[in-house]
Formats: sequence, C-alpha cells, structure tokens
Amino acid sequence: METKITSKTSSLQALLLRAWRERWNDLQWGIQIKTVLPRGVSGDVHNLADCILQQALVGPGPNQLVLSYLKHSLSSQLVSYAAVLQRISKYDGVNKPHCVISLLELVEAILGRMTCRSKAEEGALATAVLSLVSWLTMVAMHAYNKLVELGSSPEHTTMLVRSTAMFSKVLDCEFARAMFCLARLDDKDLHGDFVNKCVELENALSKVANLNLGIDVEENAQTLKQLRSLEISTFSINSNTAIEPITYCLQPLLAVEVLLNPSADTQFFVNQLLLIQRLKGYSLSRLCSELIRACLLCLRDALGGNDESHWGAFTFLKLPQILLKLHSNKGSVGEEYSQDIIEAMEMVLQFTALLDTLDVKSTCNVVECLASELHRVGLISEKQAQAFAAKREGAVSSVIKIDPNSQQAAGTILKVIVRAEPTLAKILTTLDSDYLNNQAENLLGVLSQVLTGKSFELILAVATVEDKLRTFVSKLINFNELSRVPGVDEASSGKGSLTRAMLFDVSFLMLCSIVQSYGSEVVLNEDGTPGNSFFEKWVNECMAEKGHPKSPDQMLSNCDMAKLDALLTQFTAPDAEFKTNQVKWHEVCQIVPAATKELLFAWEQGALSPTDVKLSLDNMRSRMGCLPVCAASWLCSYMQILDHDALLKPMNMVQQFLTPTDDMPQQDNYKERSNLMFQIIRKMQYDIHPPSASKTKLSHNIVSGLPISEQLVSVWNSTHKKGWINVEATNTLESLILTGGPLWFVTNVVKEVLSYRCSSDLDKAVDLAFGIFHLDIESCTLNLVQHLLPIYLHNKNQGGDLVEPQASAIARLCAYCIFAALEFGSNQVSGQPSTRKRARMYSDAEDLESMVPAAKMLRLGSTDSQSEASASLMFVANSASQAAVPDDSNTSSLPTIKEPLKTALLKLFETFSFIAQDGRITQHKHFLLRFLEFCVLCGKEKARIVFQVMPSNLVPNLLSSLPDWFSYQLLLQLYDTSTSSGRRDTARDLCMLRNMSLQPPPLTYASELTSKSG
Repeated sequence: METKITSKTSSLQALLLRAWRERWNDLQWGIQIKTVLPRGVSGDVHNLADCILQQALVGPGPNQLVLSYLKHSLSSQLVSYAAVLQRISKYDGVNKPHCVISLLELVEAILGRMTCRSKAEEGALATAVLSLVSWLTMVAMHAYNKLVELGSSPEHTTMLVRSTAMFSKVLDCEFARAMFCLARLDDKDLHGDFVNKCVELENALSKVANLNLGIDVEENAQTLKQLRSLEISTFSINSNTAIEPITYCLQPLLAVEVLLNPSADTQFFVNQLLLIQRLKGYSLSRLCSELIRACLLCLRDALGGNDESHWGAFTFLKLPQILLKLHSNKGSVGEEYSQDIIEAMEMVLQFTALLDTLDVKSTCNVVECLASELHRVGLISEKQAQAFAAKREGAVSSVIKIDPNSQQAAGTILKVIVRAEPTLAKILTTLDSDYLNNQAENLLGVLSQVLTGKSFELILAVATVEDKLRTFVSKLINFNELSRVPGVDEASSGKGSLTRAMLFDVSFLMLCSIVQSYGSEVVLNEDGTPGNSFFEKWVNECMAEKGHPKSPDQMLSNCDMAKLDALLTQFTAPDAEFKTNQVKWHEVCQIVPAATKELLFAWEQGALSPTDVKLSLDNMRSRMGCLPVCAASWLCSYMQILDHDALLKPMNMVQQFLTPTDDMPQQDNYKERSNLMFQIIRKMQYDIHPPSASKTKLSHNIVSGLPISEQLVSVWNSTHKKGWINVEATNTLESLILTGGPLWFVTNVVKEVLSYRCSSDLDKAVDLAFGIFHLDIESCTLNLVQHLLPIYLHNKNQGGDLVEPQASAIARLCAYCIFAALEFGSNQVSGQPSTRKRARMYSDAEDLESMVPAAKMLRLGSTDSQSEASASLMFVANSASQAAVPDDSNTSSLPTIKEPLKTALLKLFETFSFIAQDGRITQHKHFLLRFLEFCVLCGKEKARIVFQVMPSNLVPNLLSSLPDWFSYQLLLQLYDTSTSSGRRDTARDLCMLRNMSLQPPPLTYASELTSKSG
C-alpha cells in the first residue's frame, strides 16, 4: 500500500510539472487528472493538495496557474477543504509576502463555501479550521514585526490587513465558528497555543495606531477576544416567543409544593425557583417579583381560612429567607443591599389590585410588613423599606379606615405571625429545661398556653417555615417519653402524678395533631423507621392515617392482658375514681384498644346496653384526651375491614367521643385538650370513612355524585379563567390524582390543554398544567412521556391534535416536566425533602403488579436463549448503542439519569427514532423537532443530560427531512461534546446541514415557467 501511495504521489507530481510546462488551463487539468485518480478516489489519500501547493509556492511569488488547479480540484471534489486548510496552516514561508497574500486570498475565496463531503473529512475539518486561525495569528504577528522593523512595507501591510480581516470573516461564518468550537475541545494543546498567540497579537495591535496603517485597533482587539472566548455555550438559540408579562406556573407550583411539603427546607424551594428561572429565562429580579406575587395570591386566598396561619408565616418568614438564598446564589454576597430585590419590589408595587385586596382583608399595609422583613434579613436598607411603605401609604389609607394605634390594627394576623417567631424561640428554649428538676409544672403551663386560641396553629406554622418543626417535635417526644413513667418521688406527691399525666396527655395530643397535619414523616426517622420512643412506635403501628392502613390485630399485640380487667372496671364503674399515681401511661394507651374491642364485642353480643357503652366511653374521655384518641384509632382501623352492615356500632362509638358533654371537668386546660382531641378524632374518622355529605371539610376525599372527569373539567376551567389556583382547587386536584391515578390525571389535563386554539390561552394552560403536575411530578412525567406521547404519535385518531400551535405547547410542557423530574431526582439524591406523602397511594397497585410473576412469552423461530435476549434488547442494540458510550478514552462528564426516568426517555426516543426514519415530511416530525428545541431552550446546559440517551441517528433523519428548521446553534447543543463520539456526531450533523444549505433551491414548476417566459 505504501508503494502504491508513493507511486501515485510521484505520478501526481509529474502530472503537475507537465501541466505547468504545457500551460494547461483548469479544464485540461480536470481531464488529465482522471488518468491518475480514477473515479471515487480522493486526492487526499495521495496528498494532492500538498503537491499542488508545494509546486505553486516554490518561488518567491505564487504560481497562479498551479493555484487554479487547486481551485478546480476543490470544486470537483478531488481534494477536501480540510486537506487544503490544513496544508495552508502548515505553510511557514512567511518571509515570502506575495505567496502569503495569495494564500490569504485563496482562504477568503473558499471560506464562504467551506464544507466536507465524506465521513473521513468531518473530524479533520474542525481541526483544520482551528489550525488555520492559529496560522492567521502567526502571519499577522510576522507582518507586524516586519512593519516595526522596516517602518513601511506595502506587502507586509497587506498581509496584516488581510489576515486581521479574516478573523472577522471566521466569526461571521456560523459553520466556521461551530467547527472552531469543536476543535478547541478536540485539540486543547493547539487551542492553548492559539490563545497565547492571540494575546501576543492583541498587545502588538494596540501599538499599530502609531504606524498609520488604517486598521481599526479596537475592532480587531474585540474580534480576537471573541475568538479566544468562543465556545459552545456562547451559541444561543433565539426563541421566537417573547417572555410573557405574567407567568402562570409559579403560583400553582408554589401552592402544590406547600401543600405536599409544608416542612420542606429553604433550599428545596430555591432549587425549584432556579428551575423556573432556567425554564423561563427570567432575570433574578423578575423571578423574585413573580415569587412575591405568587405568595401574595396564595395569602389572599388563605386569609380567613384554615391555612391562613401557614401562608402568612410562609409569606413573611419563609419568603425573605428564600429571597436571601437566591441573592446569595447569584454571588452577590457582601453587598449592602440587593438591587434585584429592590427592582422586584418595584414590580410588585404595580400589582395595585392585588395589594388593595390584601390590605383590606388583612387590615394592614402588606408591603410595609414585607419590606420590614426584607430589611431584617439584610436584603434592603431601612430607608428603602420605609420608601416602599410610603409608596403604598396613600393607597392603604384610602381603602382601609382604621386607626393604626387601635387594638384591631395591632392584632392583624400578619403582625401576629411576625410576633410568633420570637415566641417559638422562647418555647423551644423552655422545652430545653430539665424535666426532672421540678420543671414539669412550668412546662405544662407553657404547653397549655400554646393550646389556647390559634396559638398552636401559629406556632406550628412558624416552626414549619423556619425549618424547626422537627426540633419542636423531637422536644415534645422527649417530654412525652419522660412523662410516661412515674418518678422516684411520685408516691408521696399526688399533684406531681397529675401534672405528669397532664403533660403526657398534652404532648401526646399535640404530636397527634402534628402528624395529621404534616404526616408521620416528621416524627419518624429519615428512612421511615420509628425511633425508640413510645410515640414513634405508636404512630408507626397504631395510629390510623390516610394512606397508611394499620392492622387492628397488630395494635393489640403489645397489650398487657393482665391489666385489661382493671382498666375495664375503671371505665365501666359509674363513679370510678380517676387514678394517676404510679400509672404508666404508655401501657394504658396500649391497653385501651383491647378495652375498646371488649366493649364493642360485648355491645354486639348484647352483654352491654347502649347506656353502658356510653358511660364507659364518657369515663374514658373524662380526664385524658389521649385515651379516646387511641380507642378511636383502633375503631377506625377496625372499620376498614368490616362490611357495610357491621359499621353502625363502631361508628356510633367514635361519634360518642365527639359528642360534647355537659359536666366538663374543671381542670385548667381540659377544654383546650378536649377541643384538640375532637379535631384529631374527627379528622381520623373523616380520613378513614368519609360520610356521604359533610358541612365540615376536614379532609379532601372526593365525596361527590359527579364523575371525576367532570370534576376535573370544572376545576380546570375555573383555574384557567382566573390564571391561578386556590387552596380548595389544589386539594380537589390532589384528591382527583389519588382517585384516578397519574395516567388518567395527565391524560385528561393534556386533553384540556389541547382544547385551546389561541396561543395565549395555550401558554397559560401549559404553565398551569406544569404547576399542577407537581402534585406528583415524577409519576406525571413518566406517564406523559412513556404512555401519553406515544398515543398521540401513533394513534391516527389523536395524532391530528399535534398541529401548531398545540404541538409546540405540548412539546414545551414535556420539556418542562422532564427537567422538573430531573430536579426532583437530584433533590432526593442530595437529601432534600421531596415527600409526596398524600399523592402516592396509587403506587400500592403498582407494587401489587410487581409482585405478580411476568407472563411467559412464546419463543418464535429460535430456541437459543441468546437470541431471545437479543430480541428483547433490540432497541438497546440498534439505538442506544449508537449514542455516546463512555470508555477509557471517551468518558462523559454528565451526570446519569436516574431510574425510572431513564427508561422512560429511552422508550420515548425509540419512538422518535422510528418516526424520524420515515422519509416523508409529517407533522409528527415537526413535533419531534420542536421537542428538541424546547429541551435546549429550557434546559440550557442540562439539556445534554436528556440527550445522552438519544440515538445518534435521530437528528440526521430529522435533518434530512427538515433542514430549514435546524440551525448550527441547535446542533451544537444536541450532543455531549465532552466525549469524542459526541463531537464526532456533532461534526457529522453540522457538515450535513452545511451541505444542504449550500445546495441551490429546488426548481419548481412555477419558476421553470417563469424562466421559459423570460
């Protein structure tokens, strides 16, 4: 082979000498060269470009005739642009200015039509471009040095002017810029050498002004800086859609996340907001203004309702902390104040109608309260806070007629919430005191005071948003644990035993209420297992919770049957004395379910009358609230395994606990404890067995005669009309996804989104759907990409919906959800709370399916187990293997996608690849392209994480059908360019687009008629 190549090269050199002697023109050269190079053989193999340039530049001046042979060889594809540029970049005869000027003219002529036409050229062209630009800097530097030495030289002046002008031409050519970016990743040493030459040339050009050469020094310096910093991230894709004046996704997302994760820490919300900023392309000031607006909308809806305290605490305590962390993430630590927050507050002041409504409902200046909290965390100065308050003062005085010094103004819920923060700190400090050092009475007084009015609700709201809920819970568990057993000196102190009983009861009831409001996760360990305390074990084994069924028989396993009779005697005796001395209250709580079972069975068998049962239950709740809660928990769990006919008596027993009594014990805090006990049992009953109709909304189960699809349509229409979601609608949607499952939920929400035809309505619907899908973003995303999209792409009856503008809307929704699911996975990995404690009940059915063995599949055509395995992994073999596969020399730096999202995306791209292979131009192909575009636009640098599972033949198939819709900027973002295979695929697609863009437009019938008539 080496002899053959040498022989061909010698033949080419001889042919060149003959052509020059006989003065062939380029046409004669083209005819004669075919005698040496047969059809289909590239001249690059035999160094044709090198031979021609050596012959053309052998003298002090260029041989234009021989150079014309090179131009003809380029046009006839005998040599590649990569070989020519690479050979020019190796020319070191810079002391021949006329030859260099001729090469510069050649480069200028071919740069505009530079491309490649074979797979072997794709990788070499990028390096050739970088080598050429590096050579240009060398030429410019040599010309400058000569001008300094000679003072005046027309040839060197031309060299300097033309070489520096070529830098701008490279930047103006998108294809050249793209190949340059790939080359800097392929050959870092060559790029480093180029950067050094650039710096040297920039310093030299700064002195050119003294030579009067007519060169724009500043422009050239700017061009060189752009070349030095040119990288893939500088290629931005221009979105055709302008940024909307108001976003509709942040408020629903916030409402859902606060509902599902009320105790999530600040970083969790910051991650969500940074995701929105990346998806929407917002500035930090715009993001902060939208966040404040979303909080104010939720607060306006919650004022006067059950969630008033929580949203008030979130808005005025949690929100400033979130804004502070966003400001810190920007890298602006150390500034006196945040300019972004100031701009955000200026934007918020424009929402006059919202602020007026809030001021009226809260009877205070909301902006003043918020600005005060922002000043407290150091985001704005005191002067700026006063300025914001003053801007709203006139509007507040016109809508609120109230004396600022009156008691009503001082007691508004917003100001009470702000004052509750130091109160929580004092309570936590008090709970740190030693229980054994005669502090029990003080502790009981503090906890009893917390139960009065709305204090407990406010304290919990503040503890939740301040990330102190677990601390508060752990302290309550500690005192509950200490008060369950008698002390050493209790036998001589009856008052001490009563105090211990009350402390156990108060802490038990408070902990039960917290579990019902925030889930058992707040009292269990992070892995979901209970600790060593009695209450943690009781919650895990005995407490009736929605979505966490408990076995009624398991509840009786810890019961001490020897003490059951004594407890039954105390409950059934008419004038039984309430004993507290030397009582172990955790044992009593464990015996109460067995006593309740005995009472129920005796009533069912006729051994006890309804009056006797009523007496026993009244005695049970006469002093302690924890005992009826334990009894009601067992009854509710027991009712879950009964048929409808057997529910009457257990339900009546639970209802008896909720019946007010006239002879209420005269204890200091019994009323507060009994009210809390009523709330706990009522919610427990409603969660486990909701009535057919109820005026009290304690939970959010679906109790309606309407089909769930009609309920969804009703809630959706109302939400879309308003542009935001209220608390009631959020709870209803949560119940709908629990009832219908995520696939049904996603299918119907997308159906509603596609029902709109106007682009503005579609954009609003996409944002609302994205926020609502955060009820379970992972499951909704999986069902969207794995089940629903293939239906629209393959089903002819539904495929007609994927037309513009609906196709772009669904593509954008899919991109939003995929990156949100990735963020969800990263939050889990990093330990951030991502609890979906009320929205994963449908996973029980999936767990049951996974327990069933897979059905046996019939083998067709082969009994070889390897054939069967290869058939089942057909996609992996045909598609996934074509993607970038990391190895020792080709390792990706991108994080891997976690399961099950990775499998879902693999299947989605498999579907895309099948559709893209069709040679026809279809609306489905247009949808695939829009999906890729929105992934790049929304994901920015994280888009490559999604594309790492994309088959490498997908983009070329789409590009061959829709070349006018692709751009070099888009192609640079579709592969992992940190790997050699990713750069190889990128270069292939760039050259393919370049070739298609250089082709003349097809001759249509109309244009043919026009040319003939002319």
